[in-house]
Amino acid sequence: MFSRFCTFVLLLAFTIPAGAAQIEIPRHELENILSVKIKAVKRLAKKRAVISAVKTQNSENMSLTEIKRRDDEWRSTKTLTPFKKSLQSNSAGRRLKWFVQRNASYGEAFLTDKKGANVAAYPATSDYWQGDEEKFTASFNDGRGKIFIGAVEYDESSNTHAAQVSVPVVDKGKAIGVLIVGVTVDYIAWKQKHASAN
Repeated sequence: MFSRFCTFVLLLAFTIPAGAAQIEIPRHELENILSVKIKAVKRLAKKRAVISAVKTQNSENMSLTEIKRRDDEWRSTKTLTPFKKSLQSNSAGRRLKWFVQRNASYGEAFLTDKKGANVAAYPATSDYWQGDEEKFTASFNDGRGKIFIGAVEYDESSNTHAAQVSVPVVDKGKAIGVLIVGVTVDYIAWKQKHASAN
């Protein structure tokens, strides 16, 4: 599924202290650790509310200029503005909020349109436009879609170390957006410890 071999740094601890133990994890191993979570994110990406929300925003055909204007406005404040709240309270946003809040292994979930602009997000992301980031570009894959797993790293919006799992949102066989879910380092460490014990 993945075309290149990468290693990731896993920071082990429930809170990440200075000098935390680090373990390099090959991409295929991280994929195995996250296999259950990948399936869950794929199921979420197929929900009617998710697909419908992406299709609706894509139909607006927002210009890149407008997307970047919204992105600048979004990043200029750390507060939960009415616009940021609206992406949590719309139909897809409520679905993402439920998904994150029901399971502590998820730190965040956000949904983009075909240009990488947020459609829904819980909690609010640090920026509005994901279109220039690998988590979007690799998964959208020029409309062909594929699963992408990012490195384990600190995420400002969820205030946790996590690996982001990106799954294409597909309609009629074509990627129309991307769903990204952050899986916490605590879950990854627990799964790795459990696997090594067996």
